[in-house]
Amino acid sequence: MKVFLTIILSINIFITNASHIVGGEIYYDYLGSNNYQFYISVYRDCLSTGASFDSPLYLAVYNENNLLIQNISVPYPGSSNVPIIFNNPCVTPPSNVCTENALYTTIINLPPSQGGYNITYQRCCRGPNISNLVNPDDAGFTLTCHVPGGNNFINSSPRFTNYPPLVLCNNADLIFDHSATDPDGDLLTYSLITPFTGASGLNPLPNPAPPPPYSNVTWNGGFNFTNPLGPGASINIDPNSGSLNASPNLTGLFVVGIQVQEWRNGVVINQTVRDFLFNVFSCQVDLQAILPNQVDLPNFTSYCDGLTVDFVNNSFGGTNYAWDFGVSGTNTDISSSFEPTFTYPSPGQYEVMLVVNPGWPCTDTTYMDIIINNQLDILFTSNDSMCIFNNNFDFIGPTNTLPGTTYNWDFGPNANQANATTQNVNNISFSSTGFIPITLNAEYGTCSASYTDSVYIFPEPISEIIIPQNIECEGLSINFSNNSQESTIYSWDFGVSGTNADTSNLENPTFTFPASGTYNISLISGSSISCSDTAVETIILNEELMVSFSSEDSLCFTNNSFNFDGTVSGPSHAIYTWDFGTNSNVNSSTDIDVSNVSFSITGSIPITLTGTHDDCIESVTNYIYIYQEPSINFSSMSNFGCAPFEVRFIDQSFAETDILYSWDFGDGNISSEQNPINTYINVGDYSVSLIIETLSGCIDTLDMTQENMISVKPNPVAGFSSNMDITDICNSLIIFNDESIGANSHYYIFDDLNNTSNEQSPHYVYQSGGTHYPIQIVTNEFGCKDSIRSKIIIEPYTIYAPNSFTPDGDEFNNTFLPVAYLGSYSWHLTILNRWGGIIFESYDSNIGWDGTAPNGILAEEGMYIWKLEYTSCEPENPTNIITGHITLLK
Repeated sequence: MKVFLTIILSINIFITNASHIVGGEIYYDYLGSNNYQFYISVYRDCLSTGASFDSPLYLAVYNENNLLIQNISVPYPGSSNVPIIFNNPCVTPPSNVCTENALYTTIINLPPSQGGYNITYQRCCRGPNISNLVNPDDAGFTLTCHVPGGNNFINSSPRFTNYPPLVLCNNADLIFDHSATDPDGDLLTYSLITPFTGASGLNPLPNPAPPPPYSNVTWNGGFNFTNPLGPGASINIDPNSGSLNASPNLTGLFVVGIQVQEWRNGVVINQTVRDFLFNVFSCQVDLQAILPNQVDLPNFTSYCDGLTVDFVNNSFGGTNYAWDFGVSGTNTDISSSFEPTFTYPSPGQYEVMLVVNPGWPCTDTTYMDIIINNQLDILFTSNDSMCIFNNNFDFIGPTNTLPGTTYNWDFGPNANQANATTQNVNNISFSSTGFIPITLNAEYGTCSASYTDSVYIFPEPISEIIIPQNIECEGLSINFSNNSQESTIYSWDFGVSGTNADTSNLENPTFTFPASGTYNISLISGSSISCSDTAVETIILNEELMVSFSSEDSLCFTNNSFNFDGTVSGPSHAIYTWDFGTNSNVNSSTDIDVSNVSFSITGSIPITLTGTHDDCIESVTNYIYIYQEPSINFSSMSNFGCAPFEVRFIDQSFAETDILYSWDFGDGNISSEQNPINTYINVGDYSVSLIIETLSGCIDTLDMTQENMISVKPNPVAGFSSNMDITDICNSLIIFNDESIGANSHYYIFDDLNNTSNEQSPHYVYQSGGTHYPIQIVTNEFGCKDSIRSKIIIEPYTIYAPNSFTPDGDEFNNTFLPVAYLGSYSWHLTILNRWGGIIFESYDSNIGWDGTAPNGILAEEGMYIWKLEYTSCEPENPTNIITGHITLLK
């Protein structure tokens, strides 16, 4: 097991250290005399902790039958870092990218062979962070090339001119010259392919490399050789020029394979494969110049908006701006504002240029084409509104026109003339009401504009005045209502002679007339002065009927007498009537003032004064209040008790208003509470007095005294003694001696098994040991009680048994004997061995086991069981059995 673990750990360490491959390719030159110079270009992650470049590199040569012809050790030539070419100064490339390249070279003599030769180098492993391969940290690569046989054996392979950039932005397109050259001038074609895998974590550096065929790498889901950059991305290579176009989307490391094939006489004789990595990172562009199209400017309506343009700048990340508005022959058409406004000198087509952060390392430029024409004016004027009757509109077209402008009016289907093409149009009438849209369309060259406004046709108005019902009862201030139709303006005249102040423009006005009489009311309503209708109504007004009265608010019931004073106004023929109810000495009256009215009931009583004339009625109701007479009385929760005696007094007085209380309890104590509590300390009989006072309603003072209301009785004094305060359970008879004063009944609680006694001086035998607290409760002839408690200690029956002994013949601990500190009536001690056999027994509480067995020989050392059955000297003495263990030690 230890050897197996060591092997596994070693393999894991080797796999980790082997993860370093970035990519590579192999190509060759024919030198003559069957000699070929091979170039093996290997790219490595120089930040990797994996293996370094191979020293040496093993290059295997196989013939057409896959037989190993040579296995060559190519020495390590040294390496150099590959520069990160990233020409966007507005984006910071990642700092964790480092790639180094080693170019191995060797010369191999290969005699002509009909099938040619395959030259191969294999290495593991690729990095674990590659996104588009399955298990990339356990997958290597295979660099292989073919030397053709037959007539083509004199050949140099194609080789790529440039190495792709190491890093790409995920939001930027790549256009890269990935073309190759061929020393022989053969035709070259390009394609994307799936690269070869090779070697493994178990054998990262095969020596020699195995013969073909070779396995392809395994793509992760969503990736393949035509789209190795994954979903949302695109990549392609022009088959003829080798121009590589890529548009990444995802970020990460992506393996890409590109093949260049060598064609001679229409036949592919060789190919060179480049296996490499794209490192795509998230490029956060911090600056970009952006201008909208002219039609997207907020104020754009057409290309004839005039010579002034309000420019919009959608750029971000900039600090300084340089605008050139494209006017030829001048240097004043510039601005450094963020969003400038510029007025062009004449119509024309201009190219606007915006440079963001000009002169900075990170800058950007954008352009905008703009077409300028003089403003095409299409505003027109007319009357805003007319009444439906005989409406007739004149429409005046634009006054500031461009020569050659054509017009087209649209008045709608309800006009007497639906369309017109002249600049001005007269005598247009409409048969419908409401808002009517009028549209004028104008064209000037390529410019067109449209303007829509509306006129309003008021419908026929109808005026109607709403007169309040029973207007003769309303008095002189009248609220008028309006039920006019198709009206927005109103003109009222309330018909008061000799004044111009009796008018209103409100829809629903209120007007106060100067006096009673007959008035002619007129209302002119409509949508305008020229579109109106008139209504007239005649009204008759009376002086407003008003009633009120005053009187005393409240009185006591006894000898109550009220005076009522009426205040009235109204027409001279009005009648006023009082209603005092059926419980008064005067039930009703038509006098304005009524005196000496008395009532036979208490409480709240309604009084009504009513005025009437014609069909009009007005009344007012006020309430008077008659209070009941107050009364006094009180009681107590109890009248008899033992000192100290607490008494709660209950107020039973009555009044409809707040009461002030003054108590005298007869013992020198007083109180102002309604229901007080008083504690009587001394024995005796006490008289209690109460005075009540009302300050509102029926104002009065009443007093009441109850003679000898409270009787306070004396208490007895409890006391007792006992013949013993401390004894044991076998001598537990206690004699209690009564020492109370003034008691005629006694009650004892012995604090033992709930036992009690009614004797004056009882005798009691305690049944249980411990500390007891007997209580004496005494009662006298008045039912008053007192109590006292004592303490008695009863020592319990106890047996002690040791847990070991040493019967070795010395003077200590030679015998096992349980000890009872009090006497017993019977005793049976038994010793048993571990099998339950009896080896000793005794019926004498003074004789214990000396450790010998029944055969008289000292028993074996060990643990034994003892059992004791005994009857104690306790008052209740059932037979008890206790057991335990004793250890015999030698």
